[in-house]
Amino acid sequence: MPIHPTRREFIVSTVAGAALAGDSARADTYPSRPIRLIVPYSPGGGGDIMARIFAPALGKILKQTVVIENKPGASAIIGTEIVAKAAPDGYTLLLTQNDPVINAAVYQNLPYDTLGDLTPISKLATFPFYLAVKADSPIKTVDDLVTFARAHPEKANFASTGSVFWLVCELFAQKTRLTLTRVTYRGGGAMVLAVISGQVLFTFAGAAPISGAASAGTIRVLASTASHRDPAFPDVPTFAEAGIPGMTILSWSSLWAPAKMPAAIVETVSHAARQAIAMPDVVAEMKRVKVDADGSTPEAFKRSFEAELAMWKEVAKKAGISAKL
Repeated sequence: MPIHPTRREFIVSTVAGAALAGDSARADTYPSRPIRLIVPYSPGGGGDIMARIFAPALGKILKQTVVIENKPGASAIIGTEIVAKAAPDGYTLLLTQNDPVINAAVYQNLPYDTLGDLTPISKLATFPFYLAVKADSPIKTVDDLVTFARAHPEKANFASTGSVFWLVCELFAQKTRLTLTRVTYRGGGAMVLAVISGQVLFTFAGAAPISGAASAGTIRVLASTASHRDPAFPDVPTFAEAGIPGMTILSWSSLWAPAKMPAAIVETVSHAARQAIAMPDVVAEMKRVKVDADGSTPEAFKRSFEAELAMWKEVAKKAGISAKL
């Protein structure tokens, strides 16, 4: 006996089909106008530099202009919120560093749900953190630093920003059972200068601010959070080699979009992003600023994000770190 759909079922089916057709049509013509790339950092910083390397390459692949808009403030929360609340049509994207995972681990009242309101598109680049002290310090190894900090708790302080550098230092304190005092600075360059001037005992920073000071002989690099030694610092051991497991961590730059973006557009942007960071001139520029191209599928990026979020939430909980906007 044939089953005939009711009028309601027919209407629902028709509307759903039209919606799918609309998504398909949008994906077929995407992108048909310039794309906004929201960068939640000030011009000239590490995240902005990465955006200015990446945006022209993405535009070349997508055959459309990619316009960078700097929206700094509130530990990258202001710019991230703009994208979280934007139309999910592929014309507003976010390029950020680790801030989405750190903010989700630390803040209780973000104005968005990171994975609920945003779509992870791809990682773009990674780099390790380097532990550094002043060059004329008697501290020559990680063990020396731990011994000194235990013997002189009043001098056991570190420089950090309010982002991932802070939690990396807290993880180090937990792994070594040290009690450390945090001194806040506005960026990696300022953190390194604080070490050089003797304002703080040590810092964790990226290769870009570390390299110049190391070449000038004003800081001593003790260890790297990479899984293997960096050719730029062949004499610097990894933390695993220095006898401190669980400190293999990479910072990253990444690309995000609003949630509920059509799957076809997600795939288009993700594939284009991975193509862009594989371009020889992009790879060369990334090497120049001491980062490694490292793309991923949206699914792989989401899995790694969730794993990192669980780790940083545990670090923040043990350190008693919790913040409200």
